[in-house]
Amino acid sequence: MKLTLVRRAPIFSIILPFTLSVLTGAVLLAQEAAVPKSSLQQARSAFAEGKVAEADRSLDSILKNDPSDVGALTLKAVILDSQQRYSQAASYYLQAIKLAPNSVQILNNFANHYLASGDRAQARRFYLKTVAGDPHHANANLQLAQMSVDDNNGPQALVYLRQAGPSSMAGPGTSRLRARALAISGKCSDAAQLLGKFEDDSKSEPRQFFSTGVTFGLCKLYDRAENSFSRVLDAEPADFDVLYNLGLASLQAGHIDRAIGVLETALRQRPDDPDCLYALARAYVKKERRVDAAAVLTRARKVAPGRSDVLLLLAQVSAQLEFFIDAAESYEAYLKLKPGDDAARREHGFLLACANQFKRAVADLEWYVHKYPDDAIGSYELGVAKSVAEDRSAAFHDLDRALKLNPGLTQARYARALLSIEEQKPQQAIDDLRTYIEHQPNDYRALAHLGQAYLALHRANEAVDVLQRAVDLAPDAPLALVQYRRALVMLGRKDEADSVLARLKQSGSFAEARRPQAGLIEYLSLSPVNQRARYLANLRNQAATNPTDLQWKVRLGRELLLDGSTTEGLDVFRQVKSADPDSKLLAQCGRILLGFEQYSMAQEFLESATAAEPGLSAARLELAIVRFHLETPQIALAELDRTPETGRKGDYYLLRAQILDTMGKVEDAVQALNRGIRAAPTRPDLYLQATGFLVKHNLPHEALKLLDQASMVLPDARELQLAQSVTLYLLRRDVDAQNLLARIQSRWPEWNAAYVLSGMLLEIQLKSAEARQTLETAIALGANTPEVYYYQARAILDAAPDDLKSAQNAITKALALTAKDPYILVLAGKISFARKDYSQALQHLLAANRLQPRLIPVHYALRDTYKALGDDQRSAAELEVIKGLAKEDPSQDTNSFSLENFLFEVRAPV
Repeated sequence: MKLTLVRRAPIFSIILPFTLSVLTGAVLLAQEAAVPKSSLQQARSAFAEGKVAEADRSLDSILKNDPSDVGALTLKAVILDSQQRYSQAASYYLQAIKLAPNSVQILNNFANHYLASGDRAQARRFYLKTVAGDPHHANANLQLAQMSVDDNNGPQALVYLRQAGPSSMAGPGTSRLRARALAISGKCSDAAQLLGKFEDDSKSEPRQFFSTGVTFGLCKLYDRAENSFSRVLDAEPADFDVLYNLGLASLQAGHIDRAIGVLETALRQRPDDPDCLYALARAYVKKERRVDAAAVLTRARKVAPGRSDVLLLLAQVSAQLEFFIDAAESYEAYLKLKPGDDAARREHGFLLACANQFKRAVADLEWYVHKYPDDAIGSYELGVAKSVAEDRSAAFHDLDRALKLNPGLTQARYARALLSIEEQKPQQAIDDLRTYIEHQPNDYRALAHLGQAYLALHRANEAVDVLQRAVDLAPDAPLALVQYRRALVMLGRKDEADSVLARLKQSGSFAEARRPQAGLIEYLSLSPVNQRARYLANLRNQAATNPTDLQWKVRLGRELLLDGSTTEGLDVFRQVKSADPDSKLLAQCGRILLGFEQYSMAQEFLESATAAEPGLSAARLELAIVRFHLETPQIALAELDRTPETGRKGDYYLLRAQILDTMGKVEDAVQALNRGIRAAPTRPDLYLQATGFLVKHNLPHEALKLLDQASMVLPDARELQLAQSVTLYLLRRDVDAQNLLARIQSRWPEWNAAYVLSGMLLEIQLKSAEARQTLETAIALGANTPEVYYYQARAILDAAPDDLKSAQNAITKALALTAKDPYILVLAGKISFARKDYSQALQHLLAANRLQPRLIPVHYALRDTYKALGDDQRSAAELEVIKGLAKEDPSQDTNSFSLENFLFEVRAPV
């Protein structure tokens, strides 16, 4: 969409003076018998000299003696017009026109009267009557030419200008009018040549250059338009319309900084002018100040809700900022005004896919592709939507079709490559990525994925080269660093791999903060890392400059929490709370805070929301979760059961099942779980807990069925896919579990949880060296849980038994996070034993025994430790304990940190 220089009132136009000539010829001569010629002439002279009152008295005297004097009637009307007494003047014109209906002078002056009084239609009517009587009447033709220009009818304007005759075209005003008509008619070279005579005319009034600027703008000569408007601005620096048009000209000329400065100045005069707000937003977009653009577009939408151009740009900017739901809503509003814009409907569907609303997304995109089967963009976007919705074979089909239609559509090639990596088809991914990189050689993400595909085929030498390029382009990008380290390890370049791991630790903890909202879309729309700081700065600026728009503060608070700036983020939410938001915004804040486990502050928001609007079922459910964490299951259940019957849907019953299970009411929990499953819940966290319930009660097949159902509702919830991988492993479907886990790592390569689980599985399968490497990557990406350090310590002991220092460091970190887990304590005791620190080993093992006295590995380790300390009696006693426990429960599990607990453990209140 292009900005166009437009006419805005008041603008420069050819407003010729009223024709004050009075009647001549036969009519005037006929009146000489009744009125002395000198009386009317004296009135004319007095008016011409500015003696209006004297002229008026003379005319009243004349008309008293002869009310039908046409000349006196006309001059009286002209005098009243000059005093803006239009209604009185009209009566005199009407009398005169009755007496001389064909007089071109009266018709012309009557037209001038209507033009001055604002009745443009009547003015045109009488000017047309004037030129009907005198086709070459100068004023009437020039005024009709001006009207034609104002109506964007250049050819008609040129006709009137020709009729006016050469003598009328001598002045600069009429020359500018002719240039404008030529420009509208598409004869820009003639227009520019004509205006060139006046560009350097220092004698012209500055205001005349406004018309020149508009004409240059129509001809897309924006630099010259900018110069013309600048000359007007020098004389009239506070004129809004000059500022506005100068801003537009600067914007189109590519002088964006000047355009922004000028348009911001104009807005200080008219803060709610929608045209100026829209133009400034376009300028902000060109400077990549998208948050600023969204702010002014939001203002424009409030003052002009029917402006489709504002809604369209707001949708596009919101999409670029990854506010996908906001963008989709703006497109919906736009499509109500422009239902025939099929391309906008296509983009609306694509944004719905980004916002995880796959059914609606695919419906929109399939409709578009059916209507426009040859549109490659439509097939590409449909393929992306289907890939995220887990319809992978169909996704490949659509992406293939997009590339058949347009082989140069690089984004489709990139999307297909990512899908191929997820589907473990690395060679296909390599072919697409190499072609893509030919067009986008500096896309570090594409280079990183190309390296990933090479590694999948064990082509480490080729991988390391492209990954080195990726790291050079983005030195702190976790995706590139993870894959680069893998390549270096595969090539045995240990020192370099260790150096990369150190860099990864510095950047990996912020990987989640940079993660966009959804699946495959993140690869297609991820902002460069170096835009993150600018994005936050813009959010801070908008929150400060738009204090009444609390959504800016909410977004800022969320982004700060994502970045780990917890103190500042919570302070922003306190500011929102003090501004007395409505119940829906309170609930939104509570949900965000709950997601970041800020339970106390979440409770404040959710209590206020439910108190203001008790029917907010989702907020009530979240408040019950908060109370579960802060208080007791009983209090949480009481809160949950305050949900109205109409709000008790699938999510309600899943949460109720979890709470009842922690209270030991298993049968009631099962009943609630069954009701919840039938009602199709929508929250991934509750699906996860319900799956944990089933796994805990040894129902893995039912758990897998529940997760299959969840994948239909929430196909892009990565935690549920991870749970699916665990459940498949528990069902001994190891290959399926590993394939799914590989797909998860390909799709979310910066998510540490996938690496934690992968490392655990590798260690359980005794692939300890690979497990150690994977767990180190997980830790570098920000994993900081007892299990990751526990499995790291185990992997180190199994892969490098002599590296006791590293094992000790890992288990010490696990102990720092929890000192009440018997498995961690047992492993800590074994490591201390290996280091011959028997007293420390004994301390850890006794602590483990106190926590779980029937755990056989504790007693084996105690037996060995007592023996090393020379206490044979206690060593022998431990052996007897082992024999007794083995007889009672020979199948006792000795695996620490079960996989199901890794994902499904329901934490008790704190």
